[in-house]
Amino acid sequence: MRPSVKSILKICTIAGISAIKYWKNNMKELWSRILVAVAGIPVLIFLIWQGSWYFFFLTAVIGLAGQWEIYRMIRQKEARAFALPGYALTLLLMLYVMQPSSVLAVVMLLVLQFVLLSEMFRNKASALLNVGATLTGVIYPGMLAAALLWLRIDGAERGIAHPAAYILTVFVAIWANDTFAYFTGKAFGRHKLFERVSPKKSIEGLIGGIAGTFVVFFTVHYTQWFPLGLAEAFFNSLIVGLIGPAGDLVESWFKRDSGLKDSSQLLAGHGGILDRFDSLLFVAPFLVALYSLI
Repeated sequence: MRPSVKSILKICTIAGISAIKYWKNNMKELWSRILVAVAGIPVLIFLIWQGSWYFFFLTAVIGLAGQWEIYRMIRQKEARAFALPGYALTLLLMLYVMQPSSVLAVVMLLVLQFVLLSEMFRNKASALLNVGATLTGVIYPGMLAAALLWLRIDGAERGIAHPAAYILTVFVAIWANDTFAYFTGKAFGRHKLFERVSPKKSIEGLIGGIAGTFVVFFTVHYTQWFPLGLAEAFFNSLIVGLIGPAGDLVESWFKRDSGLKDSSQLLAGHGGILDRFDSLLFVAPFLVALYSLI
């Protein structure tokens, strides 16, 4: 069933009105967003395209800064993560993805043991909560950032035809998912997706977002910007379209639970690292699983 001219005009009108209102009410924040985007996007593309240790640097920044933000949220709940060994575990995990070795594996185990033993001497609140808090930051976002690194470093060996172009496509697909979901939700949103976590998200917006990811991946498939099979395009679209919003909901729930509006203000006008990369981090392990199985 084709959309009517009336429904298309409705979407365009709502999009235009929303853009004008946002521009009027958020001029200062908007300029900050623009400046960060203008400075950041070329750097992002360069690091992705170069790969190797350049991409390691990017994922390490995302992982460690995101981990700092998670520990910041955890402090609001009166748990005391042992941050330094937590950061060390994340960094060691990423180094292991770059250059797997038994030495790195042993060092990770020793650092983990240190985290457990140190709680006897720190004497800060609950030892169980503190250890759990420390390891939470290693898992989210540390392990997720390591999965993203794997896609770029080892993706070619697992069947990704052009890992750099693929990572860029995933970035664009997540942006398309957010954009399509926003405008579809604005125009047709009637049924709440998960009101307890994010009151503004709707099922209609979710469907629109999934459509946006399909547009991106199937455009790559049909234009052959890089080789992407039909099944690959389908499953990538499904994973990014469904799991990306789930990552956004998880981060929203963490912020709501800790009483914070943004994960931080590291990115002027954009909030924090997790505010910008939550969906990307969350889809990365599922994409690793996809290319490990096919």
